[in-house]
Amino acid sequence: MPDVRLEFFEGLLSIANPRLRDGSLDFFIGRPSPGAPGVEFSYRPLFSSTCAVVGREGHAHAGCHSLAELGELDWVLTWDPANDGPLVENMFSRHGVPMPRKIHLAHSFSIAISLLRQTDMVSVFPWPLVELSAARECLCAFPLREQLEDAMVSVISRSGHPLSEASECFIDCLIGTIRDGLESSSQQTRNVLRSVELLI
Repeated sequence: MPDVRLEFFEGLLSIANPRLRDGSLDFFIGRPSPGAPGVEFSYRPLFSSTCAVVGREGHAHAGCHSLAELGELDWVLTWDPANDGPLVENMFSRHGVPMPRKIHLAHSFSIAISLLRQTDMVSVFPWPLVELSAARECLCAFPLREQLEDAMVSVISRSGHPLSEASECFIDCLIGTIRDGLESSSQQTRNVLRSVELLI
């Protein structure tokens, strides 16, 4: 489809939802809102992965083994506690740990990575992103004993509104690329895909 122009946005689902509703965004690839799926959107799961708390190399808390030791730090998250509260609450409350007092939001992993590299903030990354960026961006995963919630990534679109042919083609190409990556000549690509559970 050489005449199709793609337009990409990066941001939280709370920002994407209004654009999905009004049709100005065809679909969103990311983590669904916690809780039972509603009737407003349809979800096509792609993969799920474990998550890790990350910070800069040399961070004073890099050797911590418990979430309880990180409560006073500034956290930068790529999901919104105001809209995705159950996800954040599960991560802390199910381990009997109070919610951190300082939670900041980043609408971009690039912004989050930059903040992590230059400050003592910490964040939660899905393990594929740890595989891709930790060594390159001078970040490290903290060896916590708690098992964090898995992150599931889906294609999210409006229910009752079939996707365009171009959108379906893009998603098919994306799925094909994910599957082909398992046999990639790149060790890093194979490691990334082996760190997830494919749901396609």
